[in-house]
Amino acid sequence: MTDKTAPITHASAKAGRTPRKPQQDRGHERVASILDACSRILQRDGEAGLTMHHLAKESGTSIGSLYHFFPDKKSVLAALNQRHTDALCAITKRLEQINDQVWKRLSTAQMVERLIVPFLEHITCHPDIHVLLSPTLGDRHLPSPALRAAVRSIYEKVLHVRLPDASAEDLRAYSAVLLSIPAGLFHSIPEADESRERIWLQEIPRALTGYLDTLGC
Repeated sequence: MTDKTAPITHASAKAGRTPRKPQQDRGHERVASILDACSRILQRDGEAGLTMHHLAKESGTSIGSLYHFFPDKKSVLAALNQRHTDALCAITKRLEQINDQVWKRLSTAQMVERLIVPFLEHITCHPDIHVLLSPTLGDRHLPSPALRAAVRSIYEKVLHVRLPDASAEDLRAYSAVLLSIPAGLFHSIPEADESRERIWLQEIPRALTGYLDTLGC
């Protein structure tokens, strides 16, 4: 049997054409584009400005194609929420790979910069998270319980390395503070506050460094 695909591939190569990406890859790119557009709309217009027609226009997607990937607005928001959760989980996994000896030799400020600031940077760079966490969006919660548990676990591990004499109860309390201070400020600082970025990337690390210094960390 003659291989009919070989001449076509060869002709395409001679013509300098780029082979089309597999359908699955194009689908992933389209979904990413839709979620990027959803993020922009939430940042610019809030949840009230997010409609399927507005999202189709913002993402350059036909309304039919949009409904092919997402049946409704709720499913888009859930997917955007999951993308942020996955990104924060990836940060946690990278932190888990750091050797204990590295954590031991860092100063307290350096430890905060390496352990906590990556999470703060992600939240600062993605203001749509503030909308995703608003009470009006009901069942979309960031971080998820599993993510929160994973972050708390890595905090406790690093604190144990630096405070080997601390009890398990102490480590749970210290890690709870490291989680609670950013979470409390997230909900108390208005999204429009011009000093929000400074608070997240400068003042929170400063406060956490001071707290850990008092523990001898």
